[in-house]
Amino acid sequence: MRKIWLLVSALLGLSLLLSAGCEAPPLVATTYRIRLIADGQEQQIETEAATVRALLAEAEVTIGELDRVTPPEISAITEGMTIAVVRVAQETIVITQTVPFERQTMRDSTIPTGESRLLQSGQAGQLERHYRITFENGQESERILVRETMVQPPRDEIRLTGARPQLHNVPITGTLAYLSNHDAWVMRGSSFQRQRLTYVGDLDGRVFSLSPDGRQLLFTRASTSTEQLNSLWLVPTTVAAPDAVPLSVPDLLWADWAPDGQTIAWSTAETTEQTPGWRGNNDLWYARLIDGSTLAARRRILEPTPGGGYGWWGTRFLWSPAGTHLAYSQPESVGVVELATASRSALLRFPAFRSYSSWAWNPAMTWSPDGAFLATVAHGDDGAADPEESPIFNLVALESSGAYSATLAVETGMWAAPQYAPDGQSVLFGRAIIPYQSANSRYTLHLIDRDGSGQRPLYRAEGDSGLEIPIWVWAPDGKAIAFIEMGDVRVLDVDTAALDILTAEGGVTLVVWR
Repeated sequence: MRKIWLLVSALLGLSLLLSAGCEAPPLVATTYRIRLIADGQEQQIETEAATVRALLAEAEVTIGELDRVTPPEISAITEGMTIAVVRVAQETIVITQTVPFERQTMRDSTIPTGESRLLQSGQAGQLERHYRITFENGQESERILVRETMVQPPRDEIRLTGARPQLHNVPITGTLAYLSNHDAWVMRGSSFQRQRLTYVGDLDGRVFSLSPDGRQLLFTRASTSTEQLNSLWLVPTTVAAPDAVPLSVPDLLWADWAPDGQTIAWSTAETTEQTPGWRGNNDLWYARLIDGSTLAARRRILEPTPGGGYGWWGTRFLWSPAGTHLAYSQPESVGVVELATASRSALLRFPAFRSYSSWAWNPAMTWSPDGAFLATVAHGDDGAADPEESPIFNLVALESSGAYSATLAVETGMWAAPQYAPDGQSVLFGRAIIPYQSANSRYTLHLIDRDGSGQRPLYRAEGDSGLEIPIWVWAPDGKAIAFIEMGDVRVLDVDTAALDILTAEGGVTLVVWR
């Protein structure tokens, strides 16, 4: 028995000896060198931590609920790793904004012509906008409009003005067409020789353009279908009882004649349920007009594009005098499109204007008669924290190849609507009476030499109140200017400042002159 016990003890001893000889050596911790960026400081750290979370705990860096860690906290530590902690905070602010009141002018047959009465004084409203602002490492990274409340609605100013002035027979050079109460009218020879071209009262005013010879009017009719915005039509202006013809082009935001009078270009949109009711395609088409009623050989020059952050409003185009290019304007840029190559190049970029509404500002443009320059309005950056909220708009001239640009007049307002004179020596433009609220301001008419010198006022309007509709056009001979005041067409002699009224029934919203 004793022998057996000795044998077992020997075997156990041998087993323990073998186990001791095979045991692995103790583990040695690995040290990593990493870079930690947090709370405005950068540290070089040696650590034995296995994960980012463990390293942050070791460095006593606390992570808040919104804070962001790169790489994520569950990541394994590796040699040379950079760990960045971004402190994220949010707060809600309320900004109170003054809402300008609108001005309405109503005709009253009991008031003598040329006089006016204030029926209701205007009062500005107050709008509260609630923003949620996100800060990353103390710097604002995002601002989201959470809610807006109209604390006090604006109250319109209502002014009564004397109706039906005594009209005189005014000579008319070329052809003058105007849109009154959604129907087209034309004058030729004199203001007493006028003719009504449409009778349905459905013109939407998006397209209203005379051919270069003044013998045809291109226009759009509003659609009664919610699936279509409008349609393109054509009507002769020299026929006693003209019949308008459809051109089978729907959903237009812009269309106009080429200088040759035989080509028409256009841009389209898609209808939507959201305001403003359409989304611009920012495309460009053109076609030849044959037989006075058919658009043939249609060609798409520009494919549809989103057009930037405000591209839903659409792109405005303008034929060059030679018909080889079209200028374009969008809420963020002005440039040219070359027809031969279908290429687009920007001449000027600027911050878009944030309207806080369902409309977007898109600058008007005008070519110099020789096609060498393009005058337009640019949204200026006044150094504000948010350039899109700048109230500054300047009149600028751009060399058509993009070689240089020059500011002609500052703080003109967004609706300055420049127009080169037929001889190209001066520019007609509007100047906002309240330039820092130019979206709702009235405008006075000014002339300026093409080099920016010799700026001079031309017309301020009755009662010293300015013009409400920023539409003014030169007569073909450059001796007079037509514009809209109190719903009627008026003509101003540039040399003598004599003013004539061409219409008296009100309701005019567009005027063109060829």
